[in-house]
Amino acid sequence: MICTINYKDNIMVDKQILKLSKLCEHWANHNDSHKDSFIKWREIAREKNLLTVVEKLDKAIEMMDKSTEFLLSARKNLEM
Repeated sequence: MICTINYKDNIMVDKQILKLSKLCEHWANHNDSHKDSFIKWREIAREKNLLTVVEKLDKAIEMMDKSTEFLLSARKNLEM
């Protein structure tokens, strides 16, 4: 929840919580950028028959998706 303090209609927003909310969104978007790169290089590894590397990149992609899910969930919790 973005904390607000109301002093006779003077609303102040907790700037650190607002910043954290924006950072969670930024980090989630940044994860998507990394994920795209992982996918590209996974395909190159597949073409070179580096199947163990493909498996590891698949796992990294899965974990990046999970990380993004947690970041967006945290952001949502901050805005309640």
